[in-house]
Amino acid sequence: MENTPRTATRRMTRLALLTAVQLVMAFTPLGLVPLGPINASLLTIPVAIGGMLLGPGAGAWLGLVFGLCSFFDALQGKSAMGAALFAASPVGYFVMAVGARVAMGVCAALVFRAVLKLLPGHEKTAAAAGGFAAPFLNTVFYMGLMVLLFFGTPYVQQLAAQKGAAGPLAFVVAMVGVQAVVEWAVGCFVSAAVTVPLRRALKL
Repeated sequence: MENTPRTATRRMTRLALLTAVQLVMAFTPLGLVPLGPINASLLTIPVAIGGMLLGPGAGAWLGLVFGLCSFFDALQGKSAMGAALFAASPVGYFVMAVGARVAMGVCAALVFRAVLKLLPGHEKTAAAAGGFAAPFLNTVFYMGLMVLLFFGTPYVQQLAAQKGAAGPLAFVVAMVGVQAVVEWAVGCFVSAAVTVPLRRALKL
């Protein structure tokens, strides 16, 4: 795409719209499906769509917005897990809540580009891959950092005992089973269904 003030303005407008969607989903019931101590998040969908439409930079920005919303919820005590982990280590929780989402947004956009490059003309396949990568990597990065930074804390150990999870891997599997299925399936389908027609309409 030609880099002109007009195209830059269009890009910023599109990114602003996606940011607004992200915020509406984050602060209304539209973005979360409660599943016990963890919420199945649909907030990866705008991140995936933005990354596939506008590139890794947009994915990083929308991932940052997602992460900051999660961090804000922890500060307000809206998430029991977030509040407990924030109390254990504010810096650690910031890395987990924000850093994981920024990395997810970048990687989802790169997965889309890689698949589209490997399979020219298979835009739907690439969009499905990017849409799946966002929630999948969100789970991997978020839970991976939780285990790395917080597995030894009393709160996580109590959760692990309740789940009958003897080690970190068993804990992750026990915690994200249903959540992962919901997020991956919905993210893959919705992101692909929205991204492909938008890319054609916007001539990207």
